[in-house]
Amino acid sequence: MSPSGGINLITSKKNTMTKKIFITKFSYSMPTGEFKKIMPSVAPEFSKIPGCCWKIWLINEDQKRAGGVYLFESATALEQFLNSKLFASVANNPTFTNFETNTFGV
Repeated sequence: MSPSGGINLITSKKNTMTKKIFITKFSYSMPTGEFKKIMPSVAPEFSKIPGCCWKIWLINEDQKRAGGVYLFESATALEQFLNSKLFASVANNPTFTNFETNTFGV
């Protein structure tokens, strides 16, 4: 932070923001306990996503909302995930509604 309280942004020509953060959020209609039981069984599939450095699972039990934050090595790796059967299985699951996604450069 700068002395005036603002944020100093340091940029260089070498910083091309090649990595991508991808965030998903959705509502779920199943009981929260059931949803939490499913998560460990599907986690291994998410750990195998090519080009994905990591995933953080999100859940808000009070609002019955869940999602994830992913770091991808590149826009290409993210695009491959978005076109994968795994992503389609989440995005098209009738148990999940109000599906939202956001992408950010890093």
